[in-house]
Amino acid sequence: MFGRLFKFFALCLLAWAVARWFLKPGQRRNLHELITALAIALLASAGLFCVLYWLGWHNI
Repeated sequence: MFGRLFKFFALCLLAWAVARWFLKPGQRRNLHELITALAIALLASAGLFCVLYWLGWHNI
C-alpha cells in the first residue's frame, strides 16, 4: 500500500512540475479551473453514491 501511495505522490509531483515549467500563467489558471471542476464533480458523485447506498441501493 505504501508503494502505491508513493508512486501516486511521485506521479502527482511530476505532473505539477511539468505544468509549472511548460505552461504559461494563463494556461496554468485554466488548468487549475479544470482540476477544481473535476474535483467538485468527483466529490458530488461520491456523495450521490453514498446517499444511494444509505437509501438501500446496494447493487449499483
